[in-house]
Amino acid sequence: MTDIQSQSHADRVYDWWSQHPGLFDLFAGAAFFGHYRDLRETAVARLDIAPDDRVLDLACGTGPNVPLLVDRAGEEGMVLGFDHSRGMVAAARDRGREGKYAAVRVARADAGNLPLPDDAMDAALCTLSLSAIPDHLAAIQELRRVVRPGGRVVVLDAQPYQSGPMRLFNPLVNYVSAVATNWYPDRHLPTDLRAAFGADRVDVDLYNGGTAFVATAEI
Repeated sequence: MTDIQSQSHADRVYDWWSQHPGLFDLFAGAAFFGHYRDLRETAVARLDIAPDDRVLDLACGTGPNVPLLVDRAGEEGMVLGFDHSRGMVAAARDRGREGKYAAVRVARADAGNLPLPDDAMDAALCTLSLSAIPDHLAAIQELRRVVRPGGRVVVLDAQPYQSGPMRLFNPLVNYVSAVATNWYPDRHLPTDLRAAFGADRVDVDLYNGGTAFVATAEI
């Protein structure tokens, strides 16, 4: 871990981003070659949410997934957002109030020690976060613990170029992303997810030349 990769650094940068959500959307849009919203919609669709489901949005940020999740969970469902950044929690709560989403709850929590009982949720989503959470392995285990058998965990995240000439740009992109988002580029999240959930229970789809992926884990 370096000076630009820690929980304290993560809290600082995400508190700052929480004050500039439009700028973050531009940053994420550029990082995902203009497909940021499309990929979030794909990730939400993979959850296969049913009306009245209880859905966890881990590291929810400013709450951009909230409208998509609420549309599927319906008035009888519940969307629970957790984030470690106080600024992000405040921004997500504001978004929930503006949208009048009665079934949305947002709280501050440690991704590696969630304040939920076992099997409390029907599904869980984590977008652009596991690659930035300091103890991501603990967070993955918590996702596995709190989602009931038969539920799904879906992760949308990014990784460096794995092959080809674009790998020459990895050092620069990795450094900028670590400074801006607390990114840990050396992780291979699909491998970690398969180790936690079982290799035969995780499907991974790659996008944008392999730099973005959506992983779907069946509990």
